[in-house]
Amino acid sequence: DFRKAIEYHEKNLTIATEIGDQAREGRAYENLGVTHKSLGDFRKAIDYHEKHLAVAIEIGDQAGEGRAYGNLGVAHRSLGDFQKAIEYHEKDLKIAKGISDQLGEGVAYGNLGNAYGSLGDFPKAIEYNDKALKIAIEIGCQVGQRAVYGNLGNLYNSLGDFRKAIEYHKKHLKIA
Repeated sequence: DFRKAIEYHEKNLTIATEIGDQAREGRAYENLGVTHKSLGDFRKAIDYHEKHLAVAIEIGDQAGEGRAYGNLGVAHRSLGDFQKAIEYHEKDLKIAKGISDQLGEGVAYGNLGNAYGSLGDFPKAIEYNDKALKIAIEIGCQVGQRAVYGNLGNLYNSLGDFRKAIEYHKKHLKIA
């Protein structure tokens, strides 16, 4: 129930603003952006993610800044602006590496892989997904592994390497 979620996130934002809790305000903007993305309203999602980014930068929340860049990248990819998505995901990756956030690094690699896949640059998409997979395995993140296996299966399918595609989709299915 995304409409109900928006209602609660807006209440959270109002409270955060009233009490001057900028960290909470930033998270409310982030949640509103994610929820609007789920509804397919990517322009509104971008507005909220830009607000989250501004707050994160202002309060020095590097992890939040990275997530904001990642969310902006996902929204721009959804709108078909793959180059802009890549720019944002590269910023996210740089921050994740800088703060030693392995999970964030893996997510950024996966998002970069998706953006390059959308551009039809399958070798680069596979390269980034391989990096994401390595991290997901290293940190034991099965959700990440599952997503990357699915991405790799789709990429190899696009390349016509059906044996490899089946291999990755079987790994995806096993975790799912």
